[in-house]
Amino acid sequence: MRNFFSYIYKHIFLRCFFISLLTLLVFFVLDFVISLITESSGFSMLQIQNTAIESFEGLLSYFEMIMLLSVLITLSIFKQANNIAILQSFGQSPLKISMIAACAPLILSFLFIGFSLLIPSNDVDTYPQWELEDQSISILQKDKVISIDFSSNKINKVLSTTPNDLSANTEPSSVLQKMSSRTLSLPFATLALVLLASIFLYKHQRNFSISQSIFFGIAAGFGYKLISDLFYLGFRSFDLNINLGIYIPPTIALCFSVFFFLRLSKP
Repeated sequence: MRNFFSYIYKHIFLRCFFISLLTLLVFFVLDFVISLITESSGFSMLQIQNTAIESFEGLLSYFEMIMLLSVLITLSIFKQANNIAILQSFGQSPLKISMIAACAPLILSFLFIGFSLLIPSNDVDTYPQWELEDQSISILQKDKVISIDFSSNKINKVLSTTPNDLSANTEPSSVLQKMSSRTLSLPFATLALVLLASIFLYKHQRNFSISQSIFFGIAAGFGYKLISDLFYLGFRSFDLNINLGIYIPPTIALCFSVFFFLRLSKP
């Protein structure tokens, strides 16, 4: 019997992983092709590279919803085949089933963070940093400093002599500072969102069809994303700790989901 459970859980994880990865690649390719056609004036290698980096960075805005959709599709397939009902009849908790399915989005979120560290950002390369003084302006781009003196109409170009005050604003002191707090919170936020949306696959199973479960799960995901963005903007607007605005919504959603699953597991 243990081998049977291991086989089912392995099948759930693998199917969820491949569906999530395929959906992520489809969204990336569509965004890359549309951005390349609509925004670029030419098809140079530099333009293609910058568009690919922008499309990859744009995945952050809808990464959680892609993982949510993939988990709902996977669990719905197993629910339609009565595999989830069989697991529950043998005493397997819904929380464990959803956690097995959520392992695939968690792995992909950590891979996303890893690739974000390896891929160079377009901000420093494309948009130079500048500093305005009384009668001069200093422009920093990569390792080059251009100083323009308006009083004497002179332009001085200095190579590989980045000032400390300018380099402190452009070069991160550590690798993790290259990434935003929202990117680092991606695994935790994804887990909370997936568990919250999967509630509808177990709640009132006789009254909800599979399509209705997916619909209400996606609606719950959109509601969560709206509240999460409002928290983030509110904490940022009032100069509060942004990390609190980022982690409060997923913490509440995760606690609510675990509480519901524990109640659901009681006989």
